[in-house]
Amino acid sequence: MASSISMTPATSPSATGISAPEPHTESCRTPADWLPEKPVSAGPESPLMKALRFAILGKSPLAVERLKAVEASENARIVRSFSAAQVARFADADWSGLLNRKQVDALILALPAEQAADAARRALLAGIHVLSELPGGLTVEDIINLREAETKSSAILKFGCSLRYHGSVRAAEDLVRTQPYGELLTARAVYGHAGYPGPDAEKHGVLLGHGIHMLDLLHVFFGPFESVKAMCPEGRGGNANLFAMLKSGDGAIAQLHASATSWRQTFRIELGYERGYVWLDGHLPGLEDYGPEMLIHAQLLQDETGRTVPNPDETVTEYERVEFAEQELAEFIEAVFGKAPLRHGTSRHAFDAMNIAQRICAATETWA
Repeated sequence: MASSISMTPATSPSATGISAPEPHTESCRTPADWLPEKPVSAGPESPLMKALRFAILGKSPLAVERLKAVEASENARIVRSFSAAQVARFADADWSGLLNRKQVDALILALPAEQAADAARRALLAGIHVLSELPGGLTVEDIINLREAETKSSAILKFGCSLRYHGSVRAAEDLVRTQPYGELLTARAVYGHAGYPGPDAEKHGVLLGHGIHMLDLLHVFFGPFESVKAMCPEGRGGNANLFAMLKSGDGAIAQLHASATSWRQTFRIELGYERGYVWLDGHLPGLEDYGPEMLIHAQLLQDETGRTVPNPDETVTEYERVEFAEQELAEFIEAVFGKAPLRHGTSRHAFDAMNIAQRICAATETWA
């Protein structure tokens, strides 16, 4: 739900490989404790056979939303569940037992980055569809290997680019496509959290564990970036902040700050066009305390002499809810049943985000 008002503004505010799971002899098939305990039949006579049968591996806030979407859908069911700790102990026999197309059609992956690529690749090569959270691995090579497995398989591979489904983002896309804003010139993007938002961000750095979602969103408006410059603080807390300058092929420039020391949690993209601007501020549901989700935009006006008038009247739209998981699941199911191709979260989108993230890390300078 969204509401709009017009108003005059105040003053504007190194690569790591993935190792195979550690062999373990005991069974790892106990349901994860965060999922509801209810029996689900997956046998050949089950009436659920017409619904897509999901196994979910790992846990995250976004995975909880995806679980709710599956439970609310008539076209999907959760039939198996495992914690990340259980998956880390999987032996080949455990994988074989899980990746059985007579019992499971698809996986939802909410695993640490060092586990996710291996799990996704095994599933794809077994003909099991995969919905994996970004980044889906630790390196560009991980994503390339998944794209190769996707090509060899008849299964669908989708990444959880959840920000693309937010109402403010969809509306902004429509706006810049249909309104005379002209060419995109610049962007300022901040994704800041009070502390590391999760173990991946703390272990691998705030860019890979958090900021990569903002990189994916920047690609929606810019397309692939060609040039990168970056800098991060030295010493203690160096992984907590990263600044990057990104240039697209047509010369547009984006500035990114990914932070784990943003005590006023911030999500903002300021897109500057030839004849106006479009801002996305805040997001829902996301992590807590990111404030309301708003779309703010204005077109430039000129006075009688032809001079551009500063601080044009803005249109502000506030969004009260987001149903990204439902939309994401519906798109995934349509792709699985061949009704429509994936539009968001393709392996190419994941490659673009990971590629630029890894290039940012490689380009990061120290102070002279």
